[in-house]
Amino acid sequence: MTDHNLYTVFPYKNSLLMLSGAKEARAYYKDHYIDLLTGESHEFAVEGWLSLLNFPVAEHPIEKRVVHLFYELGFLFENLSEEIMSTDLLAINIEYTKREELQINPDHKKIILSLKSAPHYHDYEKQFQKGHKELTEGNCYQFNLTGEYTYDFEDDIEAEDFISALWKDPKKRGAFASATYIEHFEQLFLSNSPECLFRYEGGMLSTMPIKGTMKRNTDDPREIKSLWKELVLDKKSEGELFMIADLLRNDLCRIDLPRAIVTRKKAMLLVPGLIHQYSEIKVPLSQHVTLKNILEKIFPGGSITGAPKKRVMQILKKLESRSRGFYCGSTLLFSKGQIEASINIRSSVVDFKKRSLSYQAGGGITLLSQPQHEFLEMTYKHDSYIDTLTL
Repeated sequence: MTDHNLYTVFPYKNSLLMLSGAKEARAYYKDHYIDLLTGESHEFAVEGWLSLLNFPVAEHPIEKRVVHLFYELGFLFENLSEEIMSTDLLAINIEYTKREELQINPDHKKIILSLKSAPHYHDYEKQFQKGHKELTEGNCYQFNLTGEYTYDFEDDIEAEDFISALWKDPKKRGAFASATYIEHFEQLFLSNSPECLFRYEGGMLSTMPIKGTMKRNTDDPREIKSLWKELVLDKKSEGELFMIADLLRNDLCRIDLPRAIVTRKKAMLLVPGLIHQYSEIKVPLSQHVTLKNILEKIFPGGSITGAPKKRVMQILKKLESRSRGFYCGSTLLFSKGQIEASINIRSSVVDFKKRSLSYQAGGGITLLSQPQHEFLEMTYKHDSYIDTLTL
């Protein structure tokens, strides 16, 4: 890796690509931004940056560009700016000059993590019951409850070691994975996400919400077939998926043309240690639709909030009592004729100043949910990422 100050790496086909040589890099907060190349802070409302995204996605002129949207930015789109704290990081925008292929370091240091804190079932159950009451009172139809795990790690492990460890096996790389190291923060934003907020190509916008999870122990086709049959027949998982697919179909219709259609109702997705199900929804866009138009209608993703989105985000703010930040936000990658945006699940923030790693996980809660099952599913999603990183 040639640029140790600021760079982004992401899987591409069977290799990795690295963007470096940043010519502009800014971190945006509610009322100011930090220039990540100089460290200087400037008064600036984040709405001013959002206005710069008002360009037609059919054009998107800057290719070597990465945009990280943090979960709390969604409060602005839902007219809930009072929920945003001045210390909440809302977005990072980086424009690079170099793009090159990167090889995994086979001699990377092994990642050894020491668990510092994790969700306790007693606390989770109390949050669950408070949220479930909101369901029974008709204030929401589904809410995505999450918890945070924190780890310490040894002093000699570097960002490159984390990247190489997570992606050493091409089969275990998330379809929407990315990693960005920012020296100013001394942090690595590391995602192995399998989930897509949206993909734009050829005048068509698509989204693929994931809902429904089962643990798997092997890659044996017989086990996968058996688990898939069980997942397909699970009414709770089906209701969870269809509810969010309908929410996103409505979100896509609000962007431009009311012609969104479900192209895949229920499909299988395999990730390390898990089997998921997902839907796919597509909508055609006219030439004048801007990136800002899209984000205002679909960010943050409905699969990691619940429904209805605005109300459930308020409920989750009270239940979780913390900022999600990078987790459940989105990373946008730009290339010729295409924009891809992830939903940052299976993601962590690695802090090299504190020598700590923060990882969050969760799942959708409906009237049919049981707290023991949902807590266990959260641990499965934790294990999927941490095992891939450390084993």
